Amino acid sequence: GEGMVSYNAVMFIPAQTPYDFYTKEFKKGLALYSSGVMIMEKCEDLLPDYFCFVRGIVDSADLSLNISRELLQQNHQLRLIRKNIEKKIKNELVNLRDNNREKYETFWKSFGRVIKFGVYGDYGANKDTLSDLLIFFSAKEKKFITLDEYVSAMPEAQKCIYFAAAETTDRAAKLPNTEAVLAHDFDVLLCTEDVDEFCLQTLQSYKEKEFKNVGTGDLGLESEEEKEAAKASAEENKELLEAMKNALGDKVKAVRLSKVLREHPVALSSDGALSIEMEKVLRNMPDGGAIKSEKILEINENHPVFEALKAAASDSEKLALYSKILYDQALLIEGLPIDDPVEYAKAVCSLIK
Repeated sequence: GEGMVSYNAVMFIPAQTPYDFYTKEFKKGLALYSSGVMIMEKCEDLLPDYFCFVRGIVDSADLSLNISRELLQQNHQLRLIRKNIEKKIKNELVNLRDNNREKYETFWKSFGRVIKFGVYGDYGANKDTLSDLLIFFSAKEKKFITLDEYVSAMPEAQKCIYFAAAETTDRAAKLPNTEAVLAHDFDVLLCTEDVDEFCLQTLQSYKEKEFKNVGTGDLGLESEEEKEAAKASAEENKELLEAMKNALGDKVKAVRLSKVLREHPVALSSDGALSIEMEKVLRNMPDGGAIKSEKILEINENHPVFEALKAAASDSEKLALYSKILYDQALLIEGLPIDDPVEYAKAVCSLIK
């Protein structure tokens, strides 16, 4: 086999995030000793990046004292120790997750981000090791849950794992499409970190259930009859929807009737791989401002607003005004900036007569 190596290790996870943890100055690694004599203060090769928060000491009599850094990197015994340490850390975290959830959540608030980056990094090479450690805030349970707990609680009719992304859990829970999914008694994971969506997209699925962002495309919530009715309705209102699309120009890819909206008059969803939340993340990066998601303006046909739109269909100026107001409202709900706040304010005032 791989041979044996004897070593002693003492490891711990700091209660607080070290002050330099998210800076370039932070160095991961465990102190490495040979029979009580230090070889290296921080041996990076003993820890994978996604467990970089672990601190501690490894002492092995099997390592030669005068080993150079270059030789250490290729050292077979060191690789064995690393493999065992990695297993040990994972088991301890699983143990904490199952037996002291409160403490696990405290750990997660400090270092969960690193685990998520671990899933996303290296083209997802470590996603199977790490997916069980992930926890997300559940809209239904109002607490953090694991992916396993989410899947176990899924009703028979539910086919995928829904998630919503926004700046806060409260905002994510109030998104029109989140409310639509919850109305079907399906839970939604509320994501608030920029890495969340990249992490879930890298996972693609968990226990054969695919992840679905509530703000993208078809959510698979309607029955065949509802689909047929929606098709007929879209056909019937085709001219109105096209007129609204023309009024909004290239701001949106299309204006559609929503199959899922209940309380809200409008919502934005995105078409294609780039979600609205991802656009927000990229917008904050240098050179990311030009990247835009393809937006669909969804209208709730059962809302009084839709009756007003139909009534305005013959008056192109009025319809254009309504379309722009609704589009800006949908942007505000999503937490996106509106192009021209002054114009929006004037438009709203013009209705208050």
